Amino acid sequence: MSADLKRLVSLFGLLFSGIVFAGMEDTVLRFSSPGPDRYADGSAVVDGECYALVWSPQGQAFAGFNADGTAVSATDRVVLAAPLAKDGKCSDAIFQVPAAEYQELKGGEWAVCLVDTRNIYGVPTGAQDGKPLRVNRWGLVQSGVKVEEASKMTATKKMLAASETRSSASASSGVRASVLSAVPDSVKPPQITAIEVSDGEVWLAVTDTVPYLSYTIISGSEPGALKTDYFSEVIDGDNGSEIAIGTVKSPTRRFFKVKRVE
Repeated sequence: MSADLKRLVSLFGLLFSGIVFAGMEDTVLRFSSPGPDRYADGSAVVDGECYALVWSPQGQAFAGFNADGTAVSATDRVVLAAPLAKDGKCSDAIFQVPAAEYQELKGGEWAVCLVDTRNIYGVPTGAQDGKPLRVNRWGLVQSGVKVEEASKMTATKKMLAASETRSSASASSGVRASVLSAVPDSVKPPQITAIEVSDGEVWLAVTDTVPYLSYTIISGSEPGALKTDYFSEVIDGDNGSEIAIGTVKSPTRRFFKVKRVE
């Protein structure tokens, strides 16, 4: 989608700002979530987390996200992603699509997804060029997307829409970002290039990592019996740079492998 498509504004901001739509033949998509929305572990979505507006061909459900924020299916589109989370839900928002562009998408299926973009510090990484910078897990917002013509989006209707959104929130349940994102085919398996043992610790030097995945160690006494290492660090990847991951030294930790944190 072109940069001109990414015109996302707060619905409440529009009510009081006096903004006039540039093209009255354009299409307006309005979306929000009733909340409370949560991450996979049940914790509340933090302010600044991302929601994504996605599109699929008619009769098809959105197939999901890759960890780099792209769509798993080549026929799906991630149309927009933005840090819209506030007070545990997606703020009321509208997105204006120019008429010519909307014709390409007319008849398809629109949906809104909560995406977990947090890094290892629990901070959302946000979006760039309309796409999430990373997706750990995601979930589909059940309230859907409302499609309207821009010419019919009068101030009165906007106020009614905002009122309807508020009133429906109490009757709906929030979304949980519980679906694990896929690893793109282009991502290489992480490679251990060096091992250092000192002061009761084991440190692994690791290459071929990417910034939109977090990594940890699995270990064991035999190569075929590697299990979750509860003492291992969790580290975000880094394109083009070596990272170091540490764990505790013990007789049961003789073999190591680095994997994605799920």
